[in-house]
Amino acid sequence: MKKLSAAALFVLLVACSSVQLLEVQDSYFLYFGTSRPGGVVTDAEWTAFVEEVITPRFPGFTEWTVEGHWKQQREKTNIVQIVHLHRGDSEQKIAEIIAAYKKRFAQESVFWVRTPAVAQAR
Repeated sequence: MKKLSAAALFVLLVACSSVQLLEVQDSYFLYFGTSRPGGVVTDAEWTAFVEEVITPRFPGFTEWTVEGHWKQQREKTNIVQIVHLHRGDSEQKIAEIIAAYKKRFAQESVFWVRTPAVAQAR
């Protein structure tokens, strides 16, 4: 019986070593338009906002710049994607980021998309 148990344990361990865990996490996309009354949000202002407002709340994220459209106008748009485990305070942190951007740069809105994401680190 001990030989059978040892053999079964060995097979189980070998089988489990090839299993990769996938997690369902939250993925937030935030779209920050840069047109504002009297001009645009500069690259330096955007960098300061990221460092002062976003990074303290979510130290890991991805950002990129695209051309967006709002009210029939083209504008430079900064997109931030944040993928993380679902936590109770995440949506509050996102709301704080949006409120800070709107206040600092006289924006009407920040577009926010939340989707589930299957995440796996390799």
